Amino acid sequence: MYDLSGRLVREAFSTLSLAPELLLQADGGVQLLEQVQSLFSAMGPALLMPVIVFLLGVVVGLPVLSAVRSGLLVGVAFVGIFALLDFVLGPIAQTVQALATVWNLNLVGLDIGWAPVSGFAWAMGVTALIIPLGLGVNLIMLALGWTRTLDADIWNYWQWALNAAIVYVITGSWVLGLLAAVVTEIVVLRLADWTAELGQAYFGIPGTSLPHAQSVLQAPFVFAIDRCLRALPVIGSLEVSPEAIEERIGVLGEPVLLGFLVGLFISLLAQQPPMDGFRTAVYVAGLLTILPEMVEFLVDGLDPVVEKASTRVNESDRFGGDTVVIGIDAGAIVFADTTAVVAGLLLIPYALGLAFIPGIVVMPLADLVVLPIFCMWAAAISRGNLVRTVIGGGIMTTIVTVASTVLAPYITEIGTATGGLQTVDTNGSELVSALSAGGHWWSLGLFSPLGLSAGVSEAVVLAGVGSVVLAYGCYRWTRHMPAQVAANFDTESSDGVERKTVVAPAETDD
Repeated sequence: MYDLSGRLVREAFSTLSLAPELLLQADGGVQLLEQVQSLFSAMGPALLMPVIVFLLGVVVGLPVLSAVRSGLLVGVAFVGIFALLDFVLGPIAQTVQALATVWNLNLVGLDIGWAPVSGFAWAMGVTALIIPLGLGVNLIMLALGWTRTLDADIWNYWQWALNAAIVYVITGSWVLGLLAAVVTEIVVLRLADWTAELGQAYFGIPGTSLPHAQSVLQAPFVFAIDRCLRALPVIGSLEVSPEAIEERIGVLGEPVLLGFLVGLFISLLAQQPPMDGFRTAVYVAGLLTILPEMVEFLVDGLDPVVEKASTRVNESDRFGGDTVVIGIDAGAIVFADTTAVVAGLLLIPYALGLAFIPGIVVMPLADLVVLPIFCMWAAAISRGNLVRTVIGGGIMTTIVTVASTVLAPYITEIGTATGGLQTVDTNGSELVSALSAGGHWWSLGLFSPLGLSAGVSEAVVLAGVGSVVLAYGCYRWTRHMPAQVAANFDTESSDGVERKTVVAPAETDD
């Protein structure tokens, strides 16, 4: 998933050593920024986050050795998380490919996954400006009290870069492209603030928020969907969380066995050979069992920094009493949640079935393994209710699949312009896209009117503007839900064992 070989890191450091000379050249500033971006991309979270956490620890007054320990624990957590994901998601992707083969799916467009698309976005060149620009905007917002998220997830700035690249392709203006990136960042940071308490309570990550565009942009909608589902006579009162399943059927409800059964179910649908199906089932069981342990390392590393930062902030009047939280990668968190992962895996056949809908030209494929991303906030707001998570996640999967089709021509153009498309196996597909890019649907809808003069259809512009209005309406309707649901979590049971439980349902005021 991340290049940890060190080759790109060494090349980036070599170029950075020439910084003074580069800055004297006409295009030296841009070239230097491109190398900084290459360095961050090559490092990935496993190498970048320890450095950031160490620096944060020193800034807030943590002893140097304690800051080193915190940084290393966070780094070890990310090594474990992404090593496991690399090991497990490959076989699951093979199962998905087998499903597509069994169903004889072959469309003119192909979902190539988030990794190549992120490479397309960064390769546009001027998008390298988004790293210093994004950091600067974040610090200004913190200083003005407009956010309380210090976004350490620099790796995922590519999501803002993608919006910038798409707007640039449509308008031909880098000013508008960079403006789109900044606006997206502001929206995402505000949503991260809004969902922070819920994320801390449900995912068990105190002192953090999740400013991950592809997941948190879905939050207003899945919160509204969950509020509607709560009002239904049967679904609203049905308790189908992994904990409730375990209570009713015993050991079969434990994550290790639940994961095995779900993996086996998917492999049977794919008509895989027995050995391949058994491997998929065991790997899914391992995913649900081991990842929560890695998240514990992450929490242990962040705790001292968060506690010290909270103390410093509380002693200052600058933030109005709000505690600053550290923004981290949602992808590292969601796969440790049983409900979100099980829901995402169960939705894979459904997502493939969407390819039969008239008008869908992009076959969902590579990003099907990250469907839990679109289920995570449905899981959190429903307090782990599997039925409501599958419904909410299914609706969002439908929307992002349609959006990935709409965005396919622009992503293909970006890949062609940067030369990155030539390095991707597209199986002869005319268009490429990614479900993860579809997750940006309404944030890009903000800028859809800019495309009227560039040939974007009025229907697409109307849908884009409508999605923004709907997002705001859902936010207003559910603005109290995250805090109210979070307030009803009790993270410690009577036997002293840390776990997520709910002491009472939450009601939401208009």
